[in-house]
Amino acid sequence: MPRARKAQPDRRDQAPARPSSPPKRITQLSDVELLEQIKQVRIERDDAETELAILIDAAISQGLGWPQIASQLGVTRQAARQQYQRRHFGDASHQGHVAEFSSKV
Repeated sequence: MPRARKAQPDRRDQAPARPSSPPKRITQLSDVELLEQIKQVRIERDDAETELAILIDAAISQGLGWPQIASQLGVTRQAARQQYQRRHFGDASHQGHVAEFSSKV
């Protein structure tokens, strides 16, 4: 008997589709300003990804399940586990990075 597929998570809370052209505020930036903005957004993204990993670690430690976490990430349970489970258990380098990030906050 074939397994029924689970419905995909609600996608309404995800970022909207990209506009066809950059907003005017971006097209008016100089090359140097564009590069600086790229760098700044990358740093913010990296910090957000680190914070997300910390939150997921805390959720797992508190007994929340992968299906619950995955629904908040907008991905399947399997995708969530593949991305974050390896960070949760026995990854000393991640734990050091977590401590470093936590001290910045």
